[in-house]
Amino acid sequence: MERLLLITPPFTQVNCPYPATAYLKGYLERKGFPVDQFDLSIELIGAIFTKEFLQRLFDRYPGSEDENIRLIYRMRERYTATVDAVTDFLRGKDGTLATRICTGEYLPQAARFGAVEDLGDYFGTLGTTECARFLCTLYMQDISDFIRATVTGNFEIVRYGERISLAIESFAQLEAELALPPNPIEERMNELLGERIEVLRPSFVGFTVPFPGCLLATLRCAQFIRNRYPGIRIIVGGGYPTTELRSMSDKKIFDYVDYVILDDGEAALERILVSGELLHTYTREGYHDGDETITHLQRGCPDFADLPHDRYLSLLEVTNPMHRLWSDGRWNKMMIAHGCYWGKCAFCDTSLDYIRRYDSVPAECFVDWMEQVIAQTGSRGFHFVDEAAPPRLLKEISIEILRRRLNVVWWTNVRFEKSFTGDLCQLMASAGCIAVSGGLEVASNRLLKMMNKGVDIEQATLAMRNLCDAGILVHTYLMYGFPTETLQESVDSLEVVRQLFRAELVHSAFWHRYAMTVHSPSGRNPEEYGVKRRNAHVHLFANNEVAFVENRGYNIRQVGEALNEALANYMYGSGIDRPVHKWFAGKVPPATVDATLVADQLIKPDAARLYNEKARIIWIGLPPERSEEGIALYGASGAKVVRFKPHETAFLLRIMSLAADLSQTVTFGQASKLFGTYSDESFVAFYLSKKWDILRSFGLLQV
Repeated sequence: MERLLLITPPFTQVNCPYPATAYLKGYLERKGFPVDQFDLSIELIGAIFTKEFLQRLFDRYPGSEDENIRLIYRMRERYTATVDAVTDFLRGKDGTLATRICTGEYLPQAARFGAVEDLGDYFGTLGTTECARFLCTLYMQDISDFIRATVTGNFEIVRYGERISLAIESFAQLEAELALPPNPIEERMNELLGERIEVLRPSFVGFTVPFPGCLLATLRCAQFIRNRYPGIRIIVGGGYPTTELRSMSDKKIFDYVDYVILDDGEAALERILVSGELLHTYTREGYHDGDETITHLQRGCPDFADLPHDRYLSLLEVTNPMHRLWSDGRWNKMMIAHGCYWGKCAFCDTSLDYIRRYDSVPAECFVDWMEQVIAQTGSRGFHFVDEAAPPRLLKEISIEILRRRLNVVWWTNVRFEKSFTGDLCQLMASAGCIAVSGGLEVASNRLLKMMNKGVDIEQATLAMRNLCDAGILVHTYLMYGFPTETLQESVDSLEVVRQLFRAELVHSAFWHRYAMTVHSPSGRNPEEYGVKRRNAHVHLFANNEVAFVENRGYNIRQVGEALNEALANYMYGSGIDRPVHKWFAGKVPPATVDATLVADQLIKPDAARLYNEKARIIWIGLPPERSEEGIALYGASGAKVVRFKPHETAFLLRIMSLAADLSQTVTFGQASKLFGTYSDESFVAFYLSKKWDILRSFGLLQV
């Protein structure tokens, strides 16, 4: 049977495996195919940041006019003496080195350290280990600067050749780079790839290309395989071809690869391996269509078992506790569901399968998969990478995690919608949720409605409040430059963001400039959004972003600079009280947003305090005890005795016992009937009392 080697090419992330090959391997092996996976990205990073490789780079140093590069070269012996120890430290292998690193004398320091003043300001109470990882990350960035200046400008720790691969009109732009002799990094990459091929002897090699910053390395690898192993057939798939190459007519890429798969790869790879009829796949002969898909249940549990979990590096690029999650921590990346349950946003690729086709699995099944992945990786940390995790499924998964008493930590992407009540957020936190990220986008109700986001500022603020009250960190994605957005709306959106940071409802955020894509509602019908397509020209190779014409009347670049500068300050608690229009260059109008817009939402009642007889009642606290005065409740912060009437006490002990059994469903309607067997008083009045609020704080929830 044909053997397949799946490869994650340089460079993706360094702290944990990218999940694409794990999902493909899990599915195909269950179908009986022999499949191996290889994270060439992390293996190459591990090979670069070694004494041997750095010495090789320093030996071929060509000289530089840049004083920082010359400084690094002068300190070359210190770099080669420390790099292996630093890499091991970032892998978590030797935490004892942290104290020495934090002295400030152990690591050579070049330009990246220039921004560091008092480390106490950064780390205060976070500890020595975090401080040391932050310094080691600066150290590795200094080395990266040296590599870019003396070896190749394509190198970055988490991407390679991204500048070349962005908006490629013709494959000739890439081919010019591929015609150059391999540089030392590419030579080492090919050595690692060749070693793995010699051991595994695959018939097919498949590359996942999720981002533009993986494309050049993938093609360099394909070039090497073509020359060294001409009998191996080469497959490319992933997010980049799915979004960029759907309409390509340039066939030159097939000098390097045999197949380009669009959309989900499981069924398409299966067809290739059995020499069947091709499915949503390009070959030199053209595009082979087909509508076969698999369900999320058929996709099944990813298989991370044979990946090198001890070789990933936890970098600390920023000290913000929320923002650092992307590069810090050994997360198991999984999808709760396929697609987006909303799937209507004007800026999103709603016409593509990865957004359009929503499909999920039962919570019990998903938590089974979580337990399998823990056994594979040894890690209990999860990042659910859904486009937007459905609140209903998050509720059910949280209940199932608690029912099994499974100790995990997780974070995910959400929509800031009304379903995130205070009780749901408390349930999620109890089940291990530490953070969420979600889009507030333009932070303008007019534009949110125009882009069909399905939420408004007030609704998002309430969701953020409930998440933060439960101790869950919040990151929000922000956007500027959406069609018809005025300068005033840009200023007002910054005021909304400022108020959110001031109220401590957002812990980190990121502004990006709006890009109109060909697969989004706005890209397919730009005139409906008040702009005109610049031209209808279709490029020969990559097509994703749509150029459009708009009479803004202001400098969009300067607006972006102001928004990002303000945000960089907000994330570290600085500049919160500065009037937002003062962040902008030139004469800009002050904000027109109500100064208490966000604060006004904080006093609104939580939707979980609205009686709903169909809602489920659950008890996730410690077992209560009867006391002489009522009920003794126990929590992490101590015990509290709450006075109740005898019949209330009897009812509560009974309903809390029933609601603690998470394998059965108890509704508030059932609770009301049970209350009636203890008293003629109104259950709703009892539910709305302040005493019930105390019970909520200890774990009696409505979800």
